[in-house]
Amino acid sequence: MPLFPEVSAEQISSALDKFDFELRSVPEWAEWSSKESFKYAIFHNFNIYPVKQIVSMATGVSKDSFSGGDQANNFVKSKGFKIVDLRNPTSWVIRSGSVAIKYLDKSAFTQGTGIPIEIRPFFIDGVISQGEHRPVTLLYEGLEYTSPYITVESSPTARTRLFWTGEFIKLLAKQFPEYYEKCKFGDDIKDAPRIAMRFERLEGYNKYAISFENASEGEIQVNNEQGEVRDGDWSDAELEEAVKGYLWMLEQEKSGKPYSKAEVNRSLREGILHNRTKASIEYRMQNISAALQELCQPLLKGYLPAKNIGTGVKDRILKALATLNAYTPEDYAPTIDSEVLEQKVRKLRKRVSVVGIPRGEQNPQQTTVSSTTYARNPLVKAWVLENANGICEGCGSPAPFNTGQGEPFLEVHHMKQLADGGADTISNAVALCPNCHRRCHLSGDKDVFLSSIYMNANRLIM
Repeated sequence: MPLFPEVSAEQISSALDKFDFELRSVPEWAEWSSKESFKYAIFHNFNIYPVKQIVSMATGVSKDSFSGGDQANNFVKSKGFKIVDLRNPTSWVIRSGSVAIKYLDKSAFTQGTGIPIEIRPFFIDGVISQGEHRPVTLLYEGLEYTSPYITVESSPTARTRLFWTGEFIKLLAKQFPEYYEKCKFGDDIKDAPRIAMRFERLEGYNKYAISFENASEGEIQVNNEQGEVRDGDWSDAELEEAVKGYLWMLEQEKSGKPYSKAEVNRSLREGILHNRTKASIEYRMQNISAALQELCQPLLKGYLPAKNIGTGVKDRILKALATLNAYTPEDYAPTIDSEVLEQKVRKLRKRVSVVGIPRGEQNPQQTTVSSTTYARNPLVKAWVLENANGICEGCGSPAPFNTGQGEPFLEVHHMKQLADGGADTISNAVALCPNCHRRCHLSGDKDVFLSSIYMNANRLIM
């Protein structure tokens, strides 16, 4: 008779969700992965779960009726889920779905590190073929190291390895010169105090923040009483605190007042972000830059926008910006009302920077009343006018007059009309004086004139 009743992968998933909502935050389970009695975990959606508990919740079988080793692990794997070894006997420890610890050994100072099969799910999604290279970016104190890669060796043992070369090895040599010198000459460091290299997941399987800590007796020394965060996800309160710090620095920069990014980072880690590393906070600042860039708002110098910011993280950063009155979603919403559009454009022009590029509307919403109108994107119009800086993009002359608000009067023209399927984006819109605007619509040489505008404005796409 089978030990477990037949259950589906969906029932296992439901048990994982139930654990997240009902058990993960209760004291009994707060630090479960650090307890010696838990040797394995289910790795799912960048989080870890206690195997026996999940199997019991999914099947209804008491935890006292089965073992937490092969019995439970094989059952879960048969349903398509991944198992990780929390305390691999070699040199790895899994702290959470987003944090792994590597104890540096001799090979780490010369070429990289092996990834045991039990640790693979933390770094690899799916199957990796022999000889295949998967690039990995390591971020340390704001600097990105893009040369590392994960590969399966083309050898009989087919070992999985994370290789790093060049600049990253120089970093290790600078951080731990005595260890590096020993390893360079073939000496072993297994009897020396262990160095823990902490990987904190930033983007899927592609990017990790790196930090280093001394370790002894197989455990990481943490600098606060409450220990490490077991879940890599940032809470809304943590994100809001990071956004608050970013906006404060931005205000100092605008005012020309001196400030220290390192001091702000340190201050954040002494408060609500006490469980976050310096590197992860710096990367969050880059996330905030990316969100602000999308809004075409000014950015902090030195925090380049992150190349890939997940939709979920971006939406939560926007929520924090709105809470702190740095962003009003309604101001960015397209509208068919020309008067409302002008009000929104005036508000946006006071805070817009041409550093960012508005996405605009590829297919503007169409509304038919007595005539057909299109919902216009206020950010696109504000950006085009700000980018023109009071100069007509048709004739190159200054705007003919200023408005009652003191702004140069130019009109935004769509090179391909919205009614003809044109997009409401900056690559299809220019700022023109009234004379050039009429010329685009009514003159006998309008085709020649439009061609000259395309040639002069590099951002335009025909």
